[in-house]
Amino acid sequence: MRRIFLLSSLLLIGCNKTDISFADNTDQRLRNWIETISSDEFEGREPGTIGAQLAKNYIAQQLSNLDLDPLSGNSFFLKVPASKITLKEQSYATITFRNQDRKLETGKEIVFWTKHATEYKKLRDSEMVFVGYGIVAPEYDWNDYEGLDVRGKTVVMLINDPGFETGNLRLFNGRSMTYYGRWTYKFEEAARQGAAAAIILHEEEPAAYPWGVVENSWQGPQLDLQREDMGASRAILEGWIPHDIFNEIITYTGFNYSALKEIALSETFQPFAMRGLTFSTEIYNDVEYISSHNLAALQKGTKYPDEYLLFTAHWDHLGMLEGNPAEDLIMNGAVDNATGVSSLLEFGYRFSQNPPERSIIYLFVTLEESGLLGSEYFAEYPAVPLKNIVAGFNFDGIQPTGKTKDMVVIGYGASELEDMLERRLATEGRYINPDPNPEKGYFYRSDHISFAKRGVPMLYADSGSDLESGGKLAGLQMEEEYRLNRYHAVGDEYNVSWNLEGLEQSINTVFSISSELANSQTWPNWYEGNEFRSIRDQSRSQ
Repeated sequence: MRRIFLLSSLLLIGCNKTDISFADNTDQRLRNWIETISSDEFEGREPGTIGAQLAKNYIAQQLSNLDLDPLSGNSFFLKVPASKITLKEQSYATITFRNQDRKLETGKEIVFWTKHATEYKKLRDSEMVFVGYGIVAPEYDWNDYEGLDVRGKTVVMLINDPGFETGNLRLFNGRSMTYYGRWTYKFEEAARQGAAAAIILHEEEPAAYPWGVVENSWQGPQLDLQREDMGASRAILEGWIPHDIFNEIITYTGFNYSALKEIALSETFQPFAMRGLTFSTEIYNDVEYISSHNLAALQKGTKYPDEYLLFTAHWDHLGMLEGNPAEDLIMNGAVDNATGVSSLLEFGYRFSQNPPERSIIYLFVTLEESGLLGSEYFAEYPAVPLKNIVAGFNFDGIQPTGKTKDMVVIGYGASELEDMLERRLATEGRYINPDPNPEKGYFYRSDHISFAKRGVPMLYADSGSDLESGGKLAGLQMEEEYRLNRYHAVGDEYNVSWNLEGLEQSINTVFSISSELANSQTWPNWYEGNEFRSIRDQSRSQ
């Protein structure tokens, strides 16, 4: 009965214009939204759960209260067909060296899954092959798979890309991560090469997060888009092993982890079999098919309704951990990403007061935590032509800081949107701060990339890190504390003591430049030489 009552009450939240969600004060509006979206009642917003449905209903109700229209049809909900694969306890993974088995402890020594939507898969005595960084990048003249057929084999690879380890700007992009450093790319490339299993060696600094994030993010139910081949084109097993655990395992092979890293960077590197090491697994799954949803609303333009600005934020999070019910098990996702959802609602509120000449799309995507799947699905099957999207703004994981002297641009040096931002910040006495952690690859870790790689100019601007009170040191300390202690953990909770002046400051700045775009005929583009420039030029020419 409790859930029925809760669902009914949440559906009624904000059913009229006097709802507290639309208080005159921006700070109070943001607090109301953040607190509700990250509340325990939504149980961490894992797609396919009751908590997720409650969260979607709440967002849809807020969009309705704003008098926005559904982007497509008569509903704010856009179906995203997904599969939910849960690894059963009897599943195991074993590394064997000269007939001596090492059964790896799931969670502590290995985290693994399969994209195959099937109840059982096995792999026996698969030869383990070290493939360096697992990268094939013709533009960098780099091929870690050259000269070796890995079909049926287990590939083992390092995290990030070669530039991170050396810092050499002539090697990939120095310590700034490229797309080739992303774990998603590595698993995809292993599948293209025909590998039977793919294992990434986790090391905290190049991964940009501790092992606990791997444990929390990739254990339990794993969500994926429903694929025509039922995932058969992927490796049977994908997983992570801590680098120190792997170092223990290979002690008797004549190698160690440090040596592997050194070998992977040599100009003469070639992938090689790892002296008698084999990998075996049996995977038992529960497989479900679910429908998650993106939510999309439209503020129709008064003069150019077929030209669009796009605002994106993901509404999903990681749900609940398994464990003692007396403990806090809810991954509330207050920073990640109740802040982003609330920002979009604030833009919706502001633009609804004075509709612009161009149309505005507010897109709340699902399955971000499962690999940016909701945004990928929308970009693959867009409700409007992507060539008609003038520009986009992404909001994800905004820290509750005080006011800042700067604004951080993730993936700085990409598009003409940065010129607009820089001009606006100058009027505010602030400045653009290039991503202070480019080695962490944040540009490739949020939903804007689904549109960027299809040519749409996207700005992923975060709140600043140069705080008016405390400066750069205080800002970086705050970010590091969150990354180590609360990111993808139960500690990511809303607190009434949060200072939202920095978030409001960022919203004000982006609202200014987006209003300028929404009431003009300006079409910003990627900078010359950017990897997405030619894609945009081609789409616009059509």
